[in-house]
Amino acid sequence: MNRLEETKRKGRNTLIAISVIAVAVYFGFTPLFESKLGGVAGAVIGSSFGAIFVIVLTMYLLNKQTEIEQESKRGEKVFEEKMKIYSDIFEKTEKMLDDGKISKNDEMKKLPFVMVRLLTVGSDQVINSFQEVYKSINLVFDSESEDVVELSDEERQNIMTNLSAFANTCRVDLGVSEEHVEADLYKKTEDVIQASSEILKGKNAPVPETVEITHEVSASVSTGNFVLRRYKTQHIRIFEGDEISKKSSKEILRAVNEEYNLGHTEEEFKNKNTRKIGREIIEQLIEK
Repeated sequence: MNRLEETKRKGRNTLIAISVIAVAVYFGFTPLFESKLGGVAGAVIGSSFGAIFVIVLTMYLLNKQTEIEQESKRGEKVFEEKMKIYSDIFEKTEKMLDDGKISKNDEMKKLPFVMVRLLTVGSDQVINSFQEVYKSINLVFDSESEDVVELSDEERQNIMTNLSAFANTCRVDLGVSEEHVEADLYKKTEDVIQASSEILKGKNAPVPETVEITHEVSASVSTGNFVLRRYKTQHIRIFEGDEISKKSSKEILRAVNEEYNLGHTEEEFKNKNTRKIGREIIEQLIEK
């Protein structure tokens, strides 16, 4: 039993003692005084009872004060530890998104320890929310064998969206607010982040010419004529003419899937990264 639990137990016992004394006074001392007990004996009994009651009540108040102080100190320590863990998560994710790469020997080794640290102080809602961030990062490695993987624009945006939801949950857990950010305000914030990403992303970086193309296929859909290429490095690049298309790779793949009746569901597009779903679609088109 820790010190806080012991203090609470003592407090409960003292409160019970006060209740017992109150009942005893009502049922025991009232008849005594009604018997016209007076003089020194009555004064001694009355003052003794008053002293006992004051002592017990003081014990209870002191114990309650100690309990409140311990709760306050524990709350401060837990709050500080939460701030450290949450800040560490945001800093590491920012660094990962900044260089556009995820390393198995760096980020992927650290993530399990972050999850374990969250289990010690985070609420259930915070842990569930971070699991979505964790899943979106794991998806990047879903079909990769490389030690370092470059993030596509869509993968970056997916991680950022889940991280925003995680931040919203942390806000409530830290007591900044009793409720999540209002739906309209949260949507506006997401739209601003999305707009910033669109400005920054431009188009996918070209794969070096020395890298071998393992698969190549043409596809004509309502949004344009495209050439889908898969490289030995497992990168997927979609060309429009001689240039890499500025359109979202997954949006193009969705259109190809729908218009060529390839059978992939929206759930697959959400749970598979561009490289994996792109490889499957390219292989299906080649077989047609």
